[in-house]
Amino acid sequence: MDTIERRAPVQADRQRPAGSITWAEHLAVYEAYARKYGRSQSAERIAERGGFGYDEAALIGVQLKTWVQR
Repeated sequence: MDTIERRAPVQADRQRPAGSITWAEHLAVYEAYARKYGRSQSAERIAERGGFGYDEAALIGVQLKTWVQR
């Protein structure tokens, strides 16, 4: 039986198309984000709103490792 890994969206920017990352990586980015900016939005809500952007992840010191193009 195939299992589908949950993924979170990543917003496109000028250099890269939209994509996705594993949910585990999304949660790791969220934890770094929450330490810097607080928890006014949940990880779920950020994913619902289109996910993190590349530049946003870079600003909080995270390099996206599981990104794949949509």
